[in-house]
Amino acid sequence: MNGLIFEALKRTLKAKGVTYRALAERMGVSEPTVKRIFHERNCKLDRLMEICSAAGVELENVLGSMSRGPGPANRVAPEIERKLAGRPALLFVFIMLSEKFTPEGIMRSHGLSEASMFLYLRDLEELGLVTIGSGLSARLLVETPIQWNFDGPLTPLFEMTNKNFIGWAITHLEQEATFVSFSRRMRPETAEMVRREAEELAERAKLLAHHDQHTTPEDGLTGYKWTFAFGATPFEAIMPIGPHPRDAGARPAVSAKGRRSLPA
Repeated sequence: MNGLIFEALKRTLKAKGVTYRALAERMGVSEPTVKRIFHERNCKLDRLMEICSAAGVELENVLGSMSRGPGPANRVAPEIERKLAGRPALLFVFIMLSEKFTPEGIMRSHGLSEASMFLYLRDLEELGLVTIGSGLSARLLVETPIQWNFDGPLTPLFEMTNKNFIGWAITHLEQEATFVSFSRRMRPETAEMVRREAEELAERAKLLAHHDQHTTPEDGLTGYKWTFAFGATPFEAIMPIGPHPRDAGARPAVSAKGRRSLPA
């Protein structure tokens, strides 16, 4: 059991960006002492609680995170996806709920009234996606994470949200956004290696976020979005190049000497 606890503690430190040195300073002990504790994975309860306090997390949350992994992705029934496709706002409310936003958090971020929030929750309840509790609360009836069908009726909405996000990121580079875009020629084997590394990084980000959601109060969390696209560049589709304006649609002429002559 101690081994599992210390593995969960390691994830907590990594998620919070707390090093062994910083933890040692907060506890008033040497860094080698902290390293020894984590290496031996064994200490008394009071020391364990001291570590949790220095890491800024409750012991019960660490214990709870031990048995709560992200789990396999689940899907929403196709007929539900079709209904959500006609109600973009309702879809976005459900997505935010599935990302662990509270109804109050959604209200604050979008400036909604309690009446609007309740009506959205009631519509989701009618679709069998949530059940409304006491006050302004709702419990998801679909296990998360959710894997949406990107080739289904929701495709236009997913395209819209990602285009909106990319546009926002490009215009907020000097603030909190990051946007990286480039094209390079490389071997297919190199491209496959890059793709695998990106997928591994995405999985790590999901795991760290999952851990944060079980160890951090709601007001200490911020929503972040990851959008990644990688593939052989279809230049003709994303960078269309038509005939030169002075070409007038004519093919280059061939002179009597067999040389191609350009339009005037």
